[in-house]
Amino acid sequence: MSPICLFVYKRYQTTKLMLESLLRCPECAESDLYVFMDEARNDDEAEQVEKVRALFDNLEGFKAIHPYPARMNKGMAKSVIDGVTTVLGMHDSVIVIEDDLVVSPDFLTFMNAAIETYRYREDIWSISGYTPDLPILKSRPSQDVFLVPRAQCWGWATWADRWETVDWEVGDFNFLARNRKRREAFNRGGNDLFRTLEMERRERIESWAVRWAYAASKRKKWTVNPMLSKVQNIGLKSSTSHVGWHDERHNVELEGKVTVVNPDVQPDEALIQAFKKHHDLSLISKIGYFMRLHNLGYDFIKGLFHRK
Repeated sequence: MSPICLFVYKRYQTTKLMLESLLRCPECAESDLYVFMDEARNDDEAEQVEKVRALFDNLEGFKAIHPYPARMNKGMAKSVIDGVTTVLGMHDSVIVIEDDLVVSPDFLTFMNAAIETYRYREDIWSISGYTPDLPILKSRPSQDVFLVPRAQCWGWATWADRWETVDWEVGDFNFLARNRKRREAFNRGGNDLFRTLEMERRERIESWAVRWAYAASKRKKWTVNPMLSKVQNIGLKSSTSHVGWHDERHNVELEGKVTVVNPDVQPDEALIQAFKKHHDLSLISKIGYFMRLHNLGYDFIKGLFHRK
């Protein structure tokens, strides 16, 4: 079984729900769990952080639990890059989840099967456990998996030989910014991608995920998705570091249908276009990106929408 790499911080309730769902996967008993625990940013967060860490003190149900409590606050981007790098320094593959995800009972079954099935397919970059609820998927009742040109971050897996090739400094960003064809190729997974990477490079946000997605796009690699999502994100409404506000489009229902991992799956252009359309930005989202990129009062406007 591939090891599980889990990232937690201060969200006790979502972490508890995540663990309860994960432990319904029978493969947990044969899986090593590596838990990366970020440190509090200030004294006000310390109690919340300690409460989350206590969830793992006497936790049972895994082959072994390896806690990695941080001594200083790293933030999500550095935590994920450092944590996954650590685990892939000891194993050749990894399954990654965060503290705001709920998984289906067959999540680990699917992820481990996909890891083994696509290990030697050089065109496959990663496996995603999350799939948005796209109407077109219902027109493919005999198909269990499909390919998308976007590496994702809500319950995912990859291999050490893919991860170690990533340039986390994005040394060719200026070339990307000047090259329309390269930007269009990157945005084939959704026209939010280049905008998000631009904000990350300008230090408006911290995102390891968009750099991961760009590394895959640059190499023309695919991510394997299940037709029925194995993951729900339960943290978007309460707390998020993403650019946009909570969007109901991301809600999915978990279903227990057995997923057959087709080793010969090939790109389906109609599915790719539907996936892109799902991720493409609305006009108001484009305005939000522009405001945040240029420091034009984004946080103030966002606060107005969040007032009760």
